[in-house]
Amino acid sequence: MRRVLAALLCLGLVQLYGYDPAHLKKLLEEKECIGCDLRGADLRDIDFSGWDLSKSDFSHANVSRSIFVMADLNEANLSDANATESVFWKGTMERADLTRIHAQGANFKGTHLNGSNLSFADLRGTKSWKANFTDAVLRKTDFTDAELGDAKFIRNDLRSSKLIRTLLWKTHFSDVKMTKAQCAHAKKEEALLDSNVTCR
Repeated sequence: MRRVLAALLCLGLVQLYGYDPAHLKKLLEEKECIGCDLRGADLRDIDFSGWDLSKSDFSHANVSRSIFVMADLNEANLSDANATESVFWKGTMERADLTRIHAQGANFKGTHLNGSNLSFADLRGTKSWKANFTDAVLRKTDFTDAELGDAKFIRNDLRSSKLIRTLLWKTHFSDVKMTKAQCAHAKKEEALLDSNVTCR
């Protein structure tokens, strides 16, 4: 009985997170896949540089150590994805769902994350120099040990996020809500806070 229940559970997980094989074939053969279902797919160590992956669903997928240099991930879903040590350099991820993404040690240098949802995202040790977080949702986002030099934070609420040992040299903050401790750390790091930043 237990084996039957285990089998049914596994089947349910496959159906819940199972990708579309035809979409995976299209992705690898045509080097683009707009609006594709890639849920739970194993896409480790693949070079997606310059590919159009907009509106595709990578939720629960494993894209660790993959390269997305200048790739289009606008409105893509990478919630719960494993993106450990992946490279998103100068890519576009605007209005993307990145909730609970595991991206420890990833590279987001120059990446456009405008309007994306990074709630509960694990961005520990990431390199996000000159990244743009304008209008991004940052609820309980973990930036511990991250490098955010010269990045832009505009119209964000960072009060529940972790900025522990975060590099904030010349990071731009405008119309942002922060805790007093976060503001003190930002000023110590020589970040640029305008008069619209709220510290409390």
